[in-house]
Amino acid sequence: MTVLMNKKQEIKNRIDLINNGEVPEGYKKYHGFVHPIDWKHISFNQIFKERCIKVSDTSKYPLYSLTIENGVIPKTEQYERSFLITKDEDSYKVVKHNDFVYNPMNLRFGAIARYKDQEDCSVSGYYNVFSIINSYNPYFMESFVKSQAMLNYYNTQATGSLIEKQRVHFSQFIEFNFALPSEKEQEKIAEILSCCDKVIELKEELIIKTTKKHNYILERIYKNFHTSTEYSLQEIADFRRGSFPQPYNLPEWYDADNGEPFVQVYDIDDNYQLKPTTKARISNLAIPKSVFVPKGSLIISIQGSIGRVAITQYDCYIDRTILIFTKFHKNIDKEFLLYALKKLFDYEKEIAPGQTIKTITKEVLSNFKILLPSIEEQKTFSTIIRQFNKKIELLEQELEHYKQLKKALSQLLLTGIVRVNEV
Repeated sequence: MTVLMNKKQEIKNRIDLINNGEVPEGYKKYHGFVHPIDWKHISFNQIFKERCIKVSDTSKYPLYSLTIENGVIPKTEQYERSFLITKDEDSYKVVKHNDFVYNPMNLRFGAIARYKDQEDCSVSGYYNVFSIINSYNPYFMESFVKSQAMLNYYNTQATGSLIEKQRVHFSQFIEFNFALPSEKEQEKIAEILSCCDKVIELKEELIIKTTKKHNYILERIYKNFHTSTEYSLQEIADFRRGSFPQPYNLPEWYDADNGEPFVQVYDIDDNYQLKPTTKARISNLAIPKSVFVPKGSLIISIQGSIGRVAITQYDCYIDRTILIFTKFHKNIDKEFLLYALKKLFDYEKEIAPGQTIKTITKEVLSNFKILLPSIEEQKTFSTIIRQFNKKIELLEQELEHYKQLKKALSQLLLTGIVRVNEV
C-alpha cells in the first residue's frame, strides 16, 4: 500500500511540474512536447506511406465517408454527392484494412481515422489515404495521431489566410517528427486503451439492450389499457406554432451573452427534454416577435426532424418549426401524452416506406387519433416511464464516466507522463 501511495504521489508531482512548465527528471522537451528521454524521435515519413490508388467503381469499392465522431463509415444518403461528379476519370481513392484516412481541412478538429473493416472501400479523392510501412502498432498510432496533444499541434501548423479554411497538407503531415515509445511499449499502451474501448462498447450495448427492453414493455402496456377512448388531438388540446422575426440571419435578433433561450428542433434532445443549453439565445428586440414557453410545457417538432417531443425544463421561446400545447380539454398527464405523441409519429414514419416526412401541418396534426386511458392509468404509465428513463440516465452517466476516464488515461500514456509499468 505504501509503495502504491508513493507511486501515485510521484506521478502527481510529475504532472504538476509539467503543468508549471518544468521538465521532470527523466524527461525532455521537444516541439512543446514533454516526453521520456528513452523515447526515440522519428519522422512520420518513416512510419507512413501515402496510398493513392484511384478508382471509379463503387460497386467493387463501396463508398465510405470520414466522420470526426465515428471514423470511416459507409456513406449515407445524407452525404451522398456522387451525382455531382461529371468527370470521366477515377474520382475516389482505395482504402484497405488498417489504412488511415484524413481530411486536410478538418484534421485540426480530429478528422483522421483508421479503417477497421476487412474489405477494401473507397473514399473521396479529396481525402488523403496512407498506411503504416513498418511494425508500429496501428491502434497505438491511431490513438497518437488523434490525441488532444496532436490536435493542438495541428492547430499550430495549419496554413491558410482565412481561419475557417486553414488546413494541414499531407506534405506537412508526413514530415512531422515526434518522440515515440518502443514497439513493446506501444503494444502495452494499445492493450490498455483497447480494454477501455471494450468497456465502453459493452456499456453502449447495455444501453441499447436496456432501451429496447423498456420500449417493448411500454409498448405492451400501451396497447393493453383496461379502458381507453380514442380522441383526435384537437379534441384533447389546443396548440399553436412558435414564431421568430424574419429574416433569420439578422444579428440584432440574437444575444449570445444576455439573451433568452431560443428552442429550435436541434435543441430537443433524445431524452424527452431540452438540451441543457440552447444553440441560440434571442435578444430583447426579438422576444415580442417570438412565442414564450413556460417551464413544464409540452412541445413537439413539426418540421425538419419531425416528432421530437419534450417537456421543457426551463422557460424559453420557440421557433415556428415547433408546436406548444397551450390548453388541455381532457384530464391529461403530460408525460403520458408525450409518449403517445412519440409513438404516433413513429407509426407515421413506418407507414411511409422509402419516404422522409419533413414537415407536417397543424391542420393535419389536429386530426391525428390518440387512445386516452383513465387518468389513473396515465399516471401509472408515466411513473414507469420515469423509472425506465432514470435507469437509462444512470447508464449513460456511467458511459460518460468511462469515456472521460479513457480520455484522461490516453493523454497520460500517449505522452509518456505515465508509463505502462505505472498503470
